[in-house]
Amino acid sequence: MALVPTLLAVGFGVVLGFLWGGSPADLIGWRPPLWEALLAGVVLTMLLDVVPFSGGVVSFVAIVATGLLLAFAVINIRTGGMVLIVAGLALNLFVTIINWGMPVTAWALEASGTVDNAAVPGLVLSGGRRLGGFLSFLGDSIPLPWGQVISPGDVAVLFGLTLVVANVMRRYEVGGPSRSARGERNALGFDGPRDYRDALDALGRGPAPRRGPGLHPSRLDTRSSSRPKRD
Repeated sequence: MALVPTLLAVGFGVVLGFLWGGSPADLIGWRPPLWEALLAGVVLTMLLDVVPFSGGVVSFVAIVATGLLLAFAVINIRTGGMVLIVAGLALNLFVTIINWGMPVTAWALEASGTVDNAAVPGLVLSGGRRLGGFLSFLGDSIPLPWGQVISPGDVAVLFGLTLVVANVMRRYEVGGPSRSARGERNALGFDGPRDYRDALDALGRGPAPRRGPGLHPSRLDTRSSSRPKRD
């Protein structure tokens, strides 16, 4: 994915998080599960954009990088906005696998000013990309004014990234409160109960144990049968 749109998405997310009453400290301290897959996927993606290589091996590395990012997003799908990232990455992974490389449309390259029309026929793309292919409109087909092209999946990822940054700042998770109770970190990396057992413990251990027979029906029969009958 292009670096400039990614930075813009993060910036908009921070602004939106401030408007929603979030704190940047929550973003800095966020430790989501499977963060190692996120780090590996980001590093591989950056290497693909820097190293000028092409071919089947590079396409395989691109597929692995997208798969790692998708695995991280699926594990953390309850984070607000993460579902858009899952959808975008899944779309990118699908079109990359069926073409063994991310397809790039020629007209998008020309419209972005990356290449001119005369250079298109002999163009060889690097970073796990290829010129044209099956369902190429799902690939890098959206030109950007600063000489880059992105895919519809990238657009979904960028919108999702903005929402994720904003929602992490305000500690929002789908199906949960806007800000979790302080305590143990839960499965999403937020402070709060880790599972249902910890959540129940916060409510106490329940009523005190009953001492003596009480009024339980099973004990009433025993007590009534043990008393002598009166004439």
